[in-house]
Amino acid sequence: MAARDEDDEEGGDDDVDLTLRHVSQKLPLALARAFSRTRAPIESATWSETQLTSRQRRLDRALLVKAGSEERLLHVEWSLVMPRDLPWRVFEYHVMTAMALRDEARAKATRRLPRIESVVVLLSGRDEPWPEEGEYRTSSEETGFSGVRFRIEPVYQRTVAELERRAAESASPLWTLFTPLARDADPAKMLRILDRLREDSSEESFEEMGVAMAVLARLNRRDTTLRRVIRSCLPRVLVMKNWIYREGREEGRKLGHIEVAASLIERRLGRTLSAEECDRLALRIGKRESRLRLVDAVLDLSTPDLEVWLAAPVDG
Repeated sequence: MAARDEDDEEGGDDDVDLTLRHVSQKLPLALARAFSRTRAPIESATWSETQLTSRQRRLDRALLVKAGSEERLLHVEWSLVMPRDLPWRVFEYHVMTAMALRDEARAKATRRLPRIESVVVLLSGRDEPWPEEGEYRTSSEETGFSGVRFRIEPVYQRTVAELERRAAESASPLWTLFTPLARDADPAKMLRILDRLREDSSEESFEEMGVAMAVLARLNRRDTTLRRVIRSCLPRVLVMKNWIYREGREEGRKLGHIEVAASLIERRLGRTLSAEECDRLALRIGKRESRLRLVDAVLDLSTPDLEVWLAAPVDG
């Protein structure tokens, strides 16, 4: 899954890409309930390992959705706008994934293959309403349709109430994720939604969703205060250590290093770092010499010595 703009430009849009990938990996069942149109109740959703190489790139993994006796692969394409070549990319995905599934079926001597379902989620773009479906046609207009059809979901054209209703109907909080992009989003509605999300979710899920909402809020050009409002509702330690809060390229690289270093240290220590420890870690990563010593500390120090090093003040 990838968030792409029309020209695949570098920049802050990388945050959106990373955010949506991260949330998708964390909440596969919510993703399936939000976007799969299977009629049977969804029993499970796991990430398929079907991958193959095309033009020196790997296909995104699809979500294997089990509903009753049916299995299908759910392919969700996040996109900042509707690129001209997106229908072709969806078609290419279907063809190559079907080929990979066929190879696997032959190797396992099975005949039944899961169907493939594609959804393009538009995060911004034109004001004119989009059709419910897009297509890439390979047959002539004089014959029956041959090719691939895919659903289009322009979340930025929905209202907050519409997204909330979809969340309730599908039993998927993932629709709430897109409320900062809604055409009538405002600070008061964001505070109300976050309060309800906090009540209805585990602490981990609330943090995942809250952080993602703050990142997506950057795309809302109608109200530039939404990101600040959402961030104010999140724990300070989360803002400090989470890899997706990146203000500019250099700061982005630094905070990306913080997340990696924090994860490694937490694994070594067997506990979560405190806010003060995250602050000191950020200071060390901001200094080149301290950054080099950090690598040595994480890899070479014993656990007790790592505790001492982490607690030591940072010069300057």
